[in-house]
Amino acid sequence: MSADLPSLACAVVAAQPRGAVLDLSGEQWLSQLAGVEPALELRTYSAVPDALALWQQLEPRLADWLQLLELQAVQPLLIPPLPGVDMLLRCLVLAEALEKAAELTVLLPAPAEALALLELARTGPSLVETLLEPLLSWWDQTRQSLASLELVLRLRLPSSASLRLDQRWRSRLEHMAALLAPGGPWQLSLALECAGPKAELLRQRMSCYSLRGFMPTRLGLHGPAAATVLAQRPDWWPEQLPGVELAHPFAPDAVAALLQVEAFGLEGAVDAAAGTLRLPLPGVIKAELDVQQSGTTVVLLVGGQRRLVDVPASLAGKTCSGARLESGWLELRFL
Repeated sequence: MSADLPSLACAVVAAQPRGAVLDLSGEQWLSQLAGVEPALELRTYSAVPDALALWQQLEPRLADWLQLLELQAVQPLLIPPLPGVDMLLRCLVLAEALEKAAELTVLLPAPAEALALLELARTGPSLVETLLEPLLSWWDQTRQSLASLELVLRLRLPSSASLRLDQRWRSRLEHMAALLAPGGPWQLSLALECAGPKAELLRQRMSCYSLRGFMPTRLGLHGPAAATVLAQRPDWWPEQLPGVELAHPFAPDAVAALLQVEAFGLEGAVDAAAGTLRLPLPGVIKAELDVQQSGTTVVLLVGGQRRLVDVPASLAGKTCSGARLESGWLELRFL
């Protein structure tokens, strides 16, 4: 669940009858519900306590490295914040929560930040290992070549094993990535403002989500033009994507309508006989779309965003010869 208004996000979550809820907003949006909704099992991400808890798990494994770098007396509370660490911490908290709860409602931050968080969570352990593995392999080779020098100088060069993911965290991250994979058992509800009848900001937001691989399954609109846009949907809105109006004030009875809408997953379809691949692209318009093919990958470029689409096996060896965008769906033709 991601909303552009904290009050709306909280109202939607509070409308649930029961269940486990994780607040990943980073601003403790749901703290107001503590003690008010006893049926909700509430867990709130809090940057410093969660970082300290993670440090307590890591410190024993990093003891040799800390000694080598003369950082044994480092005080975690005095470590300056590093770019990207907060987002990684949220992913780790999400992975842990998904391991414990069979069904989990996750309150994400506002749309742009939520999308970045989902993308990072979907990579699982691969992102960390892609960045670290070359460095760790180099260290293993260097450490081996310095083995004789290590004895002479009485050095204690730690192994790279302590810097690699242990099996418990690897399993958690792989489990999270599998749950968030395309076609996985996830649902994404968005509650967004619709300020004007042209709904340009709404279109741009939908375009970002569809291009970056997280297709909304429910959409709630609020704002002065919400009713008008829902009644006369723009051309870029697929008719299969459900939408409801979230009228202000956001009372539980009103926002519960969003949760009651049956989630619909928009999925692509291949017609090998006709040589076509059909993909949902809500929010994308023809003027912004550029389609290119590189080998077995079709690259969709829209407004600074990119989506990579693998050519299906049934169309292998064929080249994309044309594209048609209609009613929020892109049809690619192959010859």
